[in-house]
Amino acid sequence: MSMIARIYDPLGLVAPAIFHGKCIMQRTWSAKVSWDDPLPDDISRDWKTFVSDLPSLNDLKVPRHFNSRRESPCQLLGFCDASQHGYAAVLYTKMLDHDSDSTVFLVGTKTKLAPIKTLSIPRLELNAALLLSRWMSRIRTTLKSYLNIVDLYAWSDSAIVLSWLRNPHTSFKVYVSNRVHQIITLMPDCRWLHIMSEENPADCASRGVLPSKMSSLPLYWQGPKFIHDDTSNWDETVPSIPISDLPETRPVALVLSAEQPSEWYDRFSSYDRLVRVVAYIYRFIKACKKHCRAPVMALQRTELDDSIRNMVICSQQCFYKTLALELLTSTRVSSKHLSRLRPFLDPSGVIRVGGRLRYSNLDYGFKHPMLLAKQSHLSLLLCRRWHKITCHAGPRIMTALISREFWIVSIKSVLHTVTRACPVCVRFDAKPPQPIMADLPAARVQQSRPFARVGVDYAGPLQIREVQLRKSRVYKVYIAVFVCFSVKAVHLEVVTELSTEAFLAAFDRFVARRGLPSEIFSDCGTNFVGADKQLQLLINGPEGQRVISETRTSCHWHFNPPSAPHFGGLWEAAVRSTKRLLIRTMGTHVLTYEEFTTLLTRIEAMLNSRPLTPLTTDPTDLEYLSPGHFLIGQPLLAVPPRVSFESRVNLTQRWKLLDQGHQAFWRRWSTEYLTSLQGRSKWTAETPNVKVNDKVVVIDNQSPPLAWRLGRILELSPGNDGVVRVVRLLTSHGQITRPVAKVVVLPTQ
Repeated sequence: MSMIARIYDPLGLVAPAIFHGKCIMQRTWSAKVSWDDPLPDDISRDWKTFVSDLPSLNDLKVPRHFNSRRESPCQLLGFCDASQHGYAAVLYTKMLDHDSDSTVFLVGTKTKLAPIKTLSIPRLELNAALLLSRWMSRIRTTLKSYLNIVDLYAWSDSAIVLSWLRNPHTSFKVYVSNRVHQIITLMPDCRWLHIMSEENPADCASRGVLPSKMSSLPLYWQGPKFIHDDTSNWDETVPSIPISDLPETRPVALVLSAEQPSEWYDRFSSYDRLVRVVAYIYRFIKACKKHCRAPVMALQRTELDDSIRNMVICSQQCFYKTLALELLTSTRVSSKHLSRLRPFLDPSGVIRVGGRLRYSNLDYGFKHPMLLAKQSHLSLLLCRRWHKITCHAGPRIMTALISREFWIVSIKSVLHTVTRACPVCVRFDAKPPQPIMADLPAARVQQSRPFARVGVDYAGPLQIREVQLRKSRVYKVYIAVFVCFSVKAVHLEVVTELSTEAFLAAFDRFVARRGLPSEIFSDCGTNFVGADKQLQLLINGPEGQRVISETRTSCHWHFNPPSAPHFGGLWEAAVRSTKRLLIRTMGTHVLTYEEFTTLLTRIEAMLNSRPLTPLTTDPTDLEYLSPGHFLIGQPLLAVPPRVSFESRVNLTQRWKLLDQGHQAFWRRWSTEYLTSLQGRSKWTAETPNVKVNDKVVVIDNQSPPLAWRLGRILELSPGNDGVVRVVRLLTSHGQITRPVAKVVVLPTQ
């Protein structure tokens, strides 16, 4: 390896000789000879011959002068070839003088060994073409400021490679497609031609020669004879192979689709209107046959019946043409699902259902209803008509009424389609899209100081009295619930009214005890119990925003979309737990302010003593982890540990023990609590995103479905995962923001 690396030849002028040495080195790798093992006899003999021939390279003289006159045109001529040992690319320049004289110079050569993993010869030839394209592109970029390069020519002796280059790269498999695309991209203006193998100067470079034979290679040093002639004398015929006969062709899947039969009345949207139009057409046809003027009068019942019968025949000719031919020749039906109906042709040519009610006293149309396919547009119009007549009734009633005259195959699916497309039924059977549950925000899964990131919500109203007297005044109070995002610790504050000042006072008490949070999350106000205009002022009003920004400038507020309580599930659960304990403890009693605050503080301690993870029955398990561990080092209602004052432990060691215990809590928080949040308890299915300009119904739980407002989606607000959970709507009352779970997309058809 060191012997080969000593030869300084950046342009590859003696590349055929160096390639011979590289082949010997590759043979040692194929034979799995380690560094300290002696070489096999055949490899050792060839290597000694190669080394002994290296001094002969000193006798080589290569002309390196290019005619560098900028005005003289120049051609770049490249040749590539491959063998089982490797592949090579040789490049020449042809300088054209004004007196029709030309001179050819060898620019350089690039060689590469074939990989040990065997490749087919066409693939190696394609790699040689790619090597030549890269080599020519680099040389052209280097010499374009010195030479006037006007033409690019490349030759290969592989007809397969030339055929690959003449076809779209997408027609071949990945290996060939990528390399063909690179070649065309690198040299789009290069003309690829065919050359015979014995005239290819890259042949010796792809096989390797001994250094002593380098001087006897005129084909390599001067190029083939024809490139010295005028370009018009070159043979530019390229063998062409049909793409179907080329190797590495990408298989093409041919999908045949049968066109569904169409009915001429597909553009009609009303069954009654279609029947009347067809009846008038037949009246006109009859009048034309009699050469008389059609009477101007209302349609008769017989005319309407004939119209319906003719439309049914037209539909049956589209969907049951084979069945009609079978019934004309015999009574045997090849279709299994239709043979159970015992179909037959009546005298008017309508296919009817035979059934088992022939001897009943029912009407003929009821005993033998006309057969319709579920794909027929007439079936869809019939179901729409009866859906309106029955006042949007269920499928059982509509099926019973339609079956008195028509038998629609798989009628349930048609009725289901009609019901889903009915705007009225969509309102009452509202099923809004529920996107997949989003990933937890960073504030929930990153370690931080307790109450550094909190969510806040209101609970209430509740009643308390001034003093413990029978006739003392009773007034309303509310509870401000603060929940820590990281450890789910709860802080409860009593608020006397829904005003900006009352909330800010409660917020000041919270900050004095728990510290100033960096981020606060809250609802937009519509889900607060007993919310009124003052609470809206606190959340959305300019006065509330001004007060909050002036007093707590370091706090960043995050507001959920309106009518989206599921966006704040953490504090909604805390409110539910607080109210559950409070109501079960108070009952119907009305407490005083002191009693109420005492009870509320105890409930706060209870909530902060709850386990963060499910408990086990194993007695060897460690003590459960609770929010209290991050506040005081243990659950708030736990018995305090016994402290011995007799042991002499210095303060530094005691502080280290406390810090180790604190770090142990956070390690358990990472390994136990966070892993319990991994799964999604609901909303696990992915649903398609809504689109801009979709017509929707805005769900309002405070009003009946018929009073829900219509809207159009103006803007989507996708999350980090690309799922749209919030949209901006345009309604008759202006623009509003709602979660996707509060809108129902109306059918467009």
